[in-house]
Amino acid sequence: MKQCLCIFILSIVSINSSAQNLQLFNLIKNTGKIDRFIFVTTKMPNQDLIELASQARIANMTMILNGFVDSSSSGLENTKQKIAEINTACCGNNGPSWEIYPQLFEKFNIKEGPSFVISIRNPQSLSDYTKVTGVMSVQNALKFIYSGSLDSQIKADAKSAYKGFDND
Repeated sequence: MKQCLCIFILSIVSINSSAQNLQLFNLIKNTGKIDRFIFVTTKMPNQDLIELASQARIANMTMILNGFVDSSSSGLENTKQKIAEINTACCGNNGPSWEIYPQLFEKFNIKEGPSFVISIRNPQSLSDYTKVTGVMSVQNALKFIYSGSLDSQIKADAKSAYKGFDND
């Protein structure tokens, strides 16, 4: 019986060690990675969504929705159709990426759209991302993020994204 208990304990230690190794691997794999998001709502005017989508494509930002367009049984399909219409209007067949990701709204404490976030991948603290909220262009949001961030990696990324725009 003691032998079985030792094997069981050894198995638990081995599983714990594997989980820690996986966490360490993910930390190393994501070091230096940055995410760029624009949080929007389908309640925003279509023209605003089209302009933001066009700018998101230039800045390589992902458009994030909190949920579906409506709560009907066709909610997902209606949302996909709305996204397709916005992407077509802004960029033809080359629109930005979109995600329906309510947990990301919670993670970054997003209360209204549009909100713009540049984040170190898998942020652990408030200093690992910079957020700007309000009706503005992506270019202006990037300027605010650059000037307001304490993290040098986020500052550099905001500056790099800003340079993607033609600044006449």
